[in-house]
Amino acid sequence: MLFKLSQDFVIDTDSAPWKTEGLRIGLWGGPGSGKSSTAALFAEQFLSQGGTVVIFEPRAEYHTLKEKWDVVVCGGPYAKDIDFVASSPGTYAKAVVERGVSIVFYTTDVEDEAKLIEFVSRFLHYLLKYNEVVKRPIMLIIEETHEQAPSSTKGRVSPPWVFSRMIKAFKTTCVDARKLNIVPIALSPRPQEVNFTIRQLCNLNFYGKFSPQDVHYIESQCLKYYEHSFYKGRDLLDLKTGQFAIITSGQALPLQTITQPRLTKHGAETPKLTYITPHKEETKNAVTDLVKTISEALERERQEQSELDKLKSEHRTLQKEFEELSKDHEQLKLQAETLGKITIQTPAPKAEDVTFIDKVKSDTIAECAKEHQRTLLSIRNEIIDVFNQYTEQPKLPLPESSDIYKIWEPKMPSPCARRIFKFLLTNKGAKYTKAQIGVSLGYKVNTGTFNSALSFLRRNSLIKTEGNLVWVGD
Repeated sequence: MLFKLSQDFVIDTDSAPWKTEGLRIGLWGGPGSGKSSTAALFAEQFLSQGGTVVIFEPRAEYHTLKEKWDVVVCGGPYAKDIDFVASSPGTYAKAVVERGVSIVFYTTDVEDEAKLIEFVSRFLHYLLKYNEVVKRPIMLIIEETHEQAPSSTKGRVSPPWVFSRMIKAFKTTCVDARKLNIVPIALSPRPQEVNFTIRQLCNLNFYGKFSPQDVHYIESQCLKYYEHSFYKGRDLLDLKTGQFAIITSGQALPLQTITQPRLTKHGAETPKLTYITPHKEETKNAVTDLVKTISEALERERQEQSELDKLKSEHRTLQKEFEELSKDHEQLKLQAETLGKITIQTPAPKAEDVTFIDKVKSDTIAECAKEHQRTLLSIRNEIIDVFNQYTEQPKLPLPESSDIYKIWEPKMPSPCARRIFKFLLTNKGAKYTKAQIGVSLGYKVNTGTFNSALSFLRRNSLIKTEGNLVWVGD
């Protein structure tokens, strides 16, 4: 593909070094340096040559591409086609790869950072997976890359091990870009805060104007890593909008000014569109599928939330009952201790009478303690059972032929019994110890609930046992 940025500055991906290395672009510069406008110019020329673009933006800028191209805008305040709901990333990726649908994701609509991280990570995974077969030319534009793939996760809302998934997804995309026919473009006013690997993989870097307080960091943390670059931080102080210091595969080029005019308006300056290209039939079908998938995902989330609220309510009720019974237990224990201290006065009791009275008192105290211990254990097991329902893992798939589970499911005395039987039935023939079953399903094996469930399954010949091993046979 050809990208014409000015009369004398043309990028031909069929020429060296792009032909062997692929094209990975870094656009770095302070506010107003021309980063986004240059990225949009790349996108316009990429679309003009039959490519597909995917854009992640925190602020609405790229929706104006709809003036001339068939682009779907997910979320945002302007020209929105569908809401951006962070569900079913595989469906979005299929629309891009298999149907060639260009998509702009307005990430600010997803307030839950963990959900956005999960979506972006899985979307990129599916994008690479599907395009390994199709090899569709795709341009991936990542605005504010220092927020999406930072050099450090310190100070983020999500834990580092969660945030690192998205960083890894972007790194993998940059590493495999050439083989999968993908052109990534990273943009940031803070390149020193972008993940080092992603920044160094960019083999066409544009450094625009920076403020005086930034140039020291740019020189010490960015420019010094280009062995054959003659640019210093001070060279970036007086650049005009659209003027850049260019470094290609470590080689510095003279200052270049982007003069090629854009075909669509700048989205940040002209949010309203004067004309929107109508969607092609293929894009309309893709949008319809996306809307359907999103609606189904939202309905599932609502049902899961309703069930979760119900289980939480049951958990609170049982917890309250447990606390009340604990108080009763303490009272009875105190009464039993008091009873043990009572001295019964009888006229000259015989030795055998005293022994009998002590025995009755001792037996009464012991029986009382046992009864309350059994009651507390029963309540505790109920609480554990409800908690296990609340935290249980996604249901394991059953073989289609397992009619025996459908027959016995309503007869099971507890969710614990159902989950154990389902687990063993799914892994039919495999032998497990009780400890292995407990670890797999999240149960403690020394509880009454767990042992009662195994007893029920054994009594009804639903499972086989041999020593400490348990399994479902033919």
